[in-house]
Amino acid sequence: MHKEIKVIAFDLDGVLFDGSSAAFYIAQQVGLGEKYQELFIRIGKERLPIEESIRLGSKIWKGVQIDGNYDHLVMELPLMKGTEETIGALKGAGYLVGCISSGVSQFFMEPLTKRLNLDFAHSNILGTSNGAHSGSVKYSMGGPQKAETALRILQERDLSTKNLASIGDGMNDIDLFGVSAFSIAFNPENEDVSETATIAIHSKNLESILEHFI
Repeated sequence: MHKEIKVIAFDLDGVLFDGSSAAFYIAQQVGLGEKYQELFIRIGKERLPIEESIRLGSKIWKGVQIDGNYDHLVMELPLMKGTEETIGALKGAGYLVGCISSGVSQFFMEPLTKRLNLDFAHSNILGTSNGAHSGSVKYSMGGPQKAETALRILQERDLSTKNLASIGDGMNDIDLFGVSAFSIAFNPENEDVSETATIAIHSKNLESILEHFI
């Protein structure tokens, strides 16, 4: 493994979360599943770009309170097998470990950080009004923004791209792979993702990545 790697950034959906959409899983628990299902159908039919998908998704959360009452849903998310063991082993080995996701809102990143003891966690930032979601988007975490976020994390710690590794599965991870010294396509959604990463791993246990870091 690259001895200079110090920071490891994980995607959420399909990597830390055992499923294609943690946002959909959470939405189902609060009675918004049907609206999300309709959105997914529209995204597929119209092939909407991720920024538009995030914008439309934010409207579904309009009026939902941000008082922490739903934090327990994140604490109950079905994680990929071996996630907690993998994060624990990496942190025990001295890495800074975190999550950069396009799938959920920053609203859910605080409980995820607590659950996995992450060093950083970033996602879409939705607008708020009077203690509830306003249905707007303040910041969309698309592919380029994932890379920009990782670079900012490095800069804040006086590190460079030679110190970064990333693990993702989708097209929106390609930019992040591009600024990483080492990258893993974990159960990649297509060949483009596989070919962009340093290596590809097909597994239902996240611990399968550890041999490349420890």
